[in-house]
Amino acid sequence: METDKNYKFKCIKCGFESYEEVLKCPRCGGPIQIVYDNLEWVIDSKIPSMWRYKSLLPKSDKIISFNEGLTPIRKIFGVLCKLETNNPTGLYADRASSIIVSSFKNKIIETRYEEDFTLSLAYYSKKAGIKLKVNVIPDNVDPQDLIIIAKLGSDISFINEMEKMELEYENPYTIEGLKTISYEIYEKNPKVEKIYVPAQSGTLVYALSKGFYEIKQIKKDFNEYELIAVKLRHSNIPEILNYSKYKIKISEVSSKEALESMIHLSKKGFNLKPLASSAYALAKIEGNGISIITGNRKISMHESKKYSELKKDIMNIFSDNKKRTAYEIWLELNKYSLKGIYKSLNMMVNNGELCEEPILRGERKIKVYWKCEDSLL
Repeated sequence: METDKNYKFKCIKCGFESYEEVLKCPRCGGPIQIVYDNLEWVIDSKIPSMWRYKSLLPKSDKIISFNEGLTPIRKIFGVLCKLETNNPTGLYADRASSIIVSSFKNKIIETRYEEDFTLSLAYYSKKAGIKLKVNVIPDNVDPQDLIIIAKLGSDISFINEMEKMELEYENPYTIEGLKTISYEIYEKNPKVEKIYVPAQSGTLVYALSKGFYEIKQIKKDFNEYELIAVKLRHSNIPEILNYSKYKIKISEVSSKEALESMIHLSKKGFNLKPLASSAYALAKIEGNGISIITGNRKISMHESKKYSELKKDIMNIFSDNKKRTAYEIWLELNKYSLKGIYKSLNMMVNNGELCEEPILRGERKIKVYWKCEDSLL
């Protein structure tokens, strides 16, 4: 792929550089990141998504976006949380998927199944008209995920062992997409000192560190946050964190603490895994920070009878082809809960039955919905 000459691909470990696209270091096999020759803090405030920072992202001839990013910061049981659950599929990986499909000119992408990342990428590939080939180890997969991925039009192949793929989760475009979380925190300027991030592979934490480092290079008066990678006790420290140019503190929580937070958050409707709850657990203990809530997936293969009835009523409302907010739909129907309306709208958008568009009213990001001409599934 031809690249814009204002950035290059550089190995995080050995320093190998190339102005041509490189996804994995050909010299040492290490992870690659994109390094810019010059950076300027320019925000397109009219764009209600992470693409408001497009001057700080890889150039793309055609941006593929479901309006991911610009996720809210809310207080949950006294803890400030950045809700990546508000992304289109409910996953932080949507940021990576948008950059990937916008940057790839190939009409075919081959990748290995990596749970939420693959689900998000399948969703975005469908919209971009890119054929996604997913290689799966049968003993290491959620069967429901395979059904959803297949419905989204991806090809699935079964393999016996881990193989190197053209595109893996740890790639320069993933880092670029995920770093926009740090941009949004900086732009919002919350009065906190710490950012708590769940860490398994370490890619998410590293991406935030890259974002904060770039801000530091641009804004000399940047008041740095303490970036904390939160891992589960007895798990390994991700190697990639050793190469960050922005200081990262490594902390841990017990499985008990993570599970308690997982249950605690479920009372607010968050369906998280222990690792995703770990950052919240530590933020609740230490305070004075923001916890990154990474995922609460919205795509599902299930459809209840109640949902089917509500869906039918919603589709009837949109027979006039007008755009409406969830609140306006709730007022018109006048027989369902507002929470149920939001849940159904999310499912219908993810199924391609409705389209959505975020708009800005003052500083608030709200969504309007309308009936799509075509269906994703």
